[in-house]
Amino acid sequence: MENIDGAKMEKDKTTVQWLNLVHTSPTFVIRMGGENDNANVLSPPVVPNNDGEYWIAGETVLKNGVKLKSVFRVDTNAGGTLVGAYWRIADAWWDFQNRPAVLDALSAEQKEIFPFDWSYAVALEEDIFHD
Repeated sequence: MENIDGAKMEKDKTTVQWLNLVHTSPTFVIRMGGENDNANVLSPPVVPNNDGEYWIAGETVLKNGVKLKSVFRVDTNAGGTLVGAYWRIADAWWDFQNRPAVLDALSAEQKEIFPFDWSYAVALEEDIFHD
């Protein structure tokens, strides 16, 4: 899957492995370590507030109603703000910010996709966007 500009779906092996892990085991999350810490795979009942960045499985609902399996990068130090999102499109992972490639992969225009809503497989202790 490649658009005419040469932009591609996510190819970084480690990133794809993490996305697949969280996607296939949605009760697991990845807590990103600080500068000197490694990432940790956890299975919390709720993602704690003020605990750094987490990768969490979930679902995106685009403005046009299309639902996409997703993995979200979430900043728990900022009320659950999205740092990023990866969307599962045709069995590949796409960074939602990789435009226009992600629009091409979805065969959609930006106005059909944004704004979108999302939900997490593991709830956040604080979610300023959904409380």
